[in-house]
Amino acid sequence: MYLIAKSVSKWYPELLLIASVIIYWVLTAMLVNPVAISLIVLLVAQLRFKNKTFGIILSFIFMLLSAYMMLAIFSDIVHLDFFYPRGLLMLCFGSLYFGGTAYFAFILLKKNNNTINERLPIGND
Repeated sequence: MYLIAKSVSKWYPELLLIASVIIYWVLTAMLVNPVAISLIVLLVAQLRFKNKTFGIILSFIFMLLSAYMMLAIFSDIVHLDFFYPRGLLMLCFGSLYFGGTAYFAFILLKKNNNTINERLPIGND
């Protein structure tokens, strides 16, 4: 079991972002959601081809989408006439969900950026 977890650990950022997109897809209640489908296709392509530049671009896309959605949540909260428990639930769940997505996008960026930096010569050798 440890060997399986160790071999899959290099895919954790992509797998968790795929899970995040699937949760988003389910919560939108749309069977054909072109945004979710395209994000899953891009993440599966990253898993398959392991292109470092594409991974960095993909992580920036997820970070920008998360920042946009967080601003949308805060905008909805500000425009509420009364702060109902549902608003608090939306604020808490949305912040955790999109914050977690941004965190895993940052981990994906760090993973792809570290592998690029390992190939660059450092110092005066």
